[in-house]
Amino acid sequence: MDSKAASGGPGKPGFIDTFKSICGSVFRTTVNAVRNLPSRINEYVRRRISEYRRRPARDFVNKVYVLVGYTTKEHIDSKHNTERSLIILRRGLLAIIFLLIILISINSVLPRINFDQYRDMFGISTVDGVTRNDPFSGR
Repeated sequence: MDSKAASGGPGKPGFIDTFKSICGSVFRTTVNAVRNLPSRINEYVRRRISEYRRRPARDFVNKVYVLVGYTTKEHIDSKHNTERSLIILRRGLLAIIFLLIILISINSVLPRINFDQYRDMFGISTVDGVTRNDPFSGR
């Protein structure tokens, strides 16, 4: 096969020329990426260090407000107070929901329990029968 036929003839790029140009482009891109890798890592580390240094000091776990522009202490305090009240409200609602789930589950289980069966099993007919021979009573 002639090299002109493989290249597609004069003026027309063939398969081999296209393949060579693609391989050359991939090689150049890979070389540039590998060559720029140390500087990119260095820039990333410097950027993270500078972001860490610019963060405000945190004394507690709650949110720290970074002031952008002009604001007042009262505005920040009101935001903090509303956030605290929402947290307290959310915890209270969760407690109420939890108690409701427990009450609903108890009310759905209690009608299915046969207490007469347990009285017969343990030989207890009344509470007085259990406490009649109690050694810790004051009688």
